[in-house]
Amino acid sequence: MTTTTKYIKWGIWAYLFLLVFEGALRKWVLPGAADALLIVRDPIVIGIYMLTLMSGTFPKNGFVTFTIGLAIASFVFAFLGGHGNPWVTLYGVRTNYLHVPLIWVMAETLDRRDVRRLGYAILAIAIPMTLLMVMQNRSGTDAWVNRGVGGSEGGQIHGAMGRIRPPGFFSFITGPMVFFPVATAFCLAFVIEKKKPLASWFVILAGLCIALALPISISRGVMIICGCVAAVFLACIMIKGAFNAAFARALVATALVLVALRFMPITKEAWIVFMDRWDTAAAEVQGDAWGSLTARVGAGFTTPFQLMLDVPFFGRGIGLGSNVAAKLLMGNMGFLLSENEWERAMMELGPLLGLGFIGLRVTLWLHLLLLSWRALKQHGDFLPMLVTAASFAPLVLQQWSQATQLGFAIFDAGLVLALINNPHLPPSEDEEEDDESGESETDGDDRNDPGGNNKSGDSAEPEESEDELTEFEKRRRRQRGLA
Repeated sequence: MTTTTKYIKWGIWAYLFLLVFEGALRKWVLPGAADALLIVRDPIVIGIYMLTLMSGTFPKNGFVTFTIGLAIASFVFAFLGGHGNPWVTLYGVRTNYLHVPLIWVMAETLDRRDVRRLGYAILAIAIPMTLLMVMQNRSGTDAWVNRGVGGSEGGQIHGAMGRIRPPGFFSFITGPMVFFPVATAFCLAFVIEKKKPLASWFVILAGLCIALALPISISRGVMIICGCVAAVFLACIMIKGAFNAAFARALVATALVLVALRFMPITKEAWIVFMDRWDTAAAEVQGDAWGSLTARVGAGFTTPFQLMLDVPFFGRGIGLGSNVAAKLLMGNMGFLLSENEWERAMMELGPLLGLGFIGLRVTLWLHLLLLSWRALKQHGDFLPMLVTAASFAPLVLQQWSQATQLGFAIFDAGLVLALINNPHLPPSEDEEEDDESGESETDGDDRNDPGGNNKSGDSAEPEESEDELTEFEKRRRRQRGLA
């Protein structure tokens, strides 16, 4: 490993920890610097880019080129027909485009072992995250654990029965909405692998905390997105026909989690509050809570295209729809355009660039889906598909002007491409991972075949000479837009 690669990996780890704990800094540690901390990850991203530029490894592919082109055009359009405020424009360009190339930096820098370590870190964070959410759920709105950004009291969103929607370490409930789906993805992928008892119990404990966090959150979004990840997991099991010892382990782990939850008084109370929130939402729409939810999601896809004829060609200026723009231009936080992300993009950028920005995000997710499907079919690898499922909401639908949602959109996509780009580890590295993590994954090659379908116990790919392997890797990366 080169020194540059090592520094980039450190930067990626710093990106994750600031992504998770940025809210804690803004609420409790440095509330006076809450506005500045909103972009605390940007210097790390810029530093990573400088390292890749100096080493000649900055990603070069159609996605990155298109992103740079959109950024330049969006900057120009903001002054041709938009608000013309340079600070709002720069913040908007930063929001939409600055972090996107990091996806391919992660893909080229991280190997599977790195991704697994990041996954275990996410599961480890999920444990104190859930405990903090329980404390927030059971505390009053004026308690210190429920302070909002800048240390303000009453700064969290109401849930039901006098309880707030606990954000954990994040600034708002939007954080758990993107954190727990990817935690669910790693938990489900790890639970079907053969591990030593200590590692297995750690994964089960993390799964218990994730399952408890869902009703505690009082958020339908958290529940539904995590449920979708679980549904994708079951679909992968059926597609690969993996009804074997690995699946039995998953069932046993699930049963242990459900039994533990059944006898926890806080779980029963959390479900009562969650269902009250659901009933309240249903009452607001004449009893059709599901219909209201699906209609709102559907409108997010269709409304932007209905606005195309009414939006100025140059748009109203990139960045105008963010809370930062509202604070700079109006003096108060809020949404000057729309809370819906696609509407915001269309109104800020105009019909031409708006379609380009939406198309970039949708195409990228479909690209991840295709690569994950190939990994599932060819190698029986569940993890890319599960993380891709978790990435759908932040990558395609959610607001990138919200720093946490932007961060997880980029981070999830980078993890998927890293798994696809480096699907297998050499035996020496595999053995080193066993020694370091205490996991045993050589039997049945469960890492590369979670379903246990590799009957020979050998690697799924034949051995090749170094020259052949190098040429194979180059050809494979060119096909996947990574070289």
